[in-house]
Amino acid sequence: MQVLRGVALTVWLAGAPVLAQQASCLRDPDRAHELRVLDEMQLIDMMDEHPVLAAPPRLHHMLRSLVAASPRLRTGPAIHLLAFEDDREHNAYAANHGLVILTSALWRGATPLNDDELAAVIAHELAHIESHDALVEACGLLQRLGQPLLGIDEAREQMGVHMFNPRSPLAREARELQHAQEHAADLRGIELLRQVGRNPAAMASALAKIHGVQGGGGAGAQRMLAGTHPDVRERLERAREAAANTVARGAPRR
Repeated sequence: MQVLRGVALTVWLAGAPVLAQQASCLRDPDRAHELRVLDEMQLIDMMDEHPVLAAPPRLHHMLRSLVAASPRLRTGPAIHLLAFEDDREHNAYAANHGLVILTSALWRGATPLNDDELAAVIAHELAHIESHDALVEACGLLQRLGQPLLGIDEAREQMGVHMFNPRSPLAREARELQHAQEHAADLRGIELLRQVGRNPAAMASALAKIHGVQGGGGAGAQRMLAGTHPDVRERLERAREAAANTVARGAPRR
């Protein structure tokens, strides 16, 4: 999240020394490796809970076309798709080192997504990888706690205490960054959809299906991912506005 997140970072970073420490963390290969190890440990836990399955070939094609539309992704490490068998929960994740993770509910659950919506989900996760959001969040957490040498896992445990306190400024700042990341990934995903000739409005319709929202509001909005994700109604409004602007610019359509 280098460019898009630069603005968000200024919300909670102050002063040249802190900015220098943040930049150093983002460039540190040991920190990137530490995050990868933590991601792989979480993947092992997920594999214990849900079987891995072969994703439909069309999803791999979507991934390749979207990666090809991003100069940063196209010239970086290979990005792979991993699918878990879970027909109940619509879920998607991104690992910084180049992994998009999907659950089977996205294409064969009770409310399956169409192909443009599936591409939107993949594009959103690729936007997180493109911007190194997980590493930016981890490095920001270390600086926010004032312990730049602390392990990422330990820092997450410490922040977990703050997240239960609604008055904690650290928790508020963490949520602000996470919300900014989600909004930016939606917008970047819409741009990637435009570049590959898919319907930019699919980002909003995918969000509505995943969160059970009909018409952009209602009780289904309560199914949003609390804390780390912004209110789904706000995401829908922004995504629809961005898609409309994209179409108005003459977005390529298949």
